[in-house]
Amino acid sequence: MAFLLPAIGGCNFSESKLVTVCEEVLKLRLLAPSGYKRIEIKESEEPLNRADYKRYLAGDEYGPIIQEARMKDFDRGRVKPRMFEVLITYDAPNAYGTPIRGTTICQYPTDNEDTSKADRLYVMVDGKTNAEWLETQL
Repeated sequence: MAFLLPAIGGCNFSESKLVTVCEEVLKLRLLAPSGYKRIEIKESEEPLNRADYKRYLAGDEYGPIIQEARMKDFDRGRVKPRMFEVLITYDAPNAYGTPIRGTTICQYPTDNEDTSKADRLYVMVDGKTNAEWLETQL
């Protein structure tokens, strides 16, 4: 079961770096980023199972030798990977300038419990990294 940490819309006194990065990536994908207005943020995290961790390693820059070593570490309990998620509800103008409510999910898989190294290259918004999303825009 995921642990939820709701944040009040507009308040950022204890905002995580992951929330900041997720919103940066989301705004890059909007037609009118200046019209973005946060409504609600919900953060959660949960452990990655073996299959999800293997998929995470395969999608990264790790070669097969490092992937195998990391999977052995996982099997021995030396590494406890986690998936951090940020659910963002927001208003943003559509192509006609009318504010539309949207919801997006931002995910950040990591080998540890540290989200301070999250950046735009490694988060996935609605299932796509920034590079994957840019490919769809060509």
